[in-house]
Amino acid sequence: MVAFITMREPAVAGMFYPARKSLLVSDLTNCFKMGPGPLKRDDTGGERTLGLVSPHAGYTYSGQTAAFGFAELNRGGLPETVIVLGPNHHGWGAPISVSTEDWKMPMGTIQCDTELARELGLEIDESAHQQEHSLEVQVPFLQYLDPNVKMVGIEMLDQSLDISQKVGKNIARAIQGSDRTVSVIASSDMTHCGRNYGVPVPEGMNAGEYARSIDIPVIEKLLKWDLKGAFRIRSELGVTACGMGPIAAMITAVKDLGGRKSRLLSYTTSYDVQASHSAVGYVSLAFY
Repeated sequence: MVAFITMREPAVAGMFYPARKSLLVSDLTNCFKMGPGPLKRDDTGGERTLGLVSPHAGYTYSGQTAAFGFAELNRGGLPETVIVLGPNHHGWGAPISVSTEDWKMPMGTIQCDTELARELGLEIDESAHQQEHSLEVQVPFLQYLDPNVKMVGIEMLDQSLDISQKVGKNIARAIQGSDRTVSVIASSDMTHCGRNYGVPVPEGMNAGEYARSIDIPVIEKLLKWDLKGAFRIRSELGVTACGMGPIAAMITAVKDLGGRKSRLLSYTTSYDVQASHSAVGYVSLAFY
């Protein structure tokens, strides 16, 4: 009997990022050049980055912001495995869904760290991952840094604070029991406001200014590791960050792993790239 090996195919190649390898490498190189500066692969003297918050829009809009986080990951020494958490935009699959498939990407296949994935003690459900972009857009950045890096993908449909913290604790326990170096990336965009999203922008402000004005108070709480405060202010201000659950899970895991430092690397909005009646906020945060 022949064993058929399944592999996840790209869902948003050619839309959020180029589908051709040569164009994708050029695009990534430009993201670093226009963001933190050209990637210095031998610049690895920084503190090891245990966790990141990274945006997941098309590279034209958020790629430069994302590059700040990946440059920081490189400076701290690249991990062997990266756990990537993202919001489940489509609503398919289990409330918390882990993928154990390898992913076929324009820059080559990224292998799943299946041993670590199973040690998480979370439900394995590939259906949540098939058309979801929130994890996929992080993968080319990882492969640009290290073509041999392994990944574990987790989609979160349930983003309540208590469930997110439980996921984070499961992640920390799995990493503590592993013999590999592991970092955790929370994939999230921040406020979506303006006509496109049904969130009115106050008079006297453009969409980018409004997104920034309500995102920064939440970001300040996250940088202080104050998850309850961040969730409270998000609700009070109407911040429509799509990945607060993944962010909370990542911060919980990093804290349990001994992390105590944090840093805002970059904040931008889509308005900075293209002025419009609508805007989305993007942030790159590092936790050590």
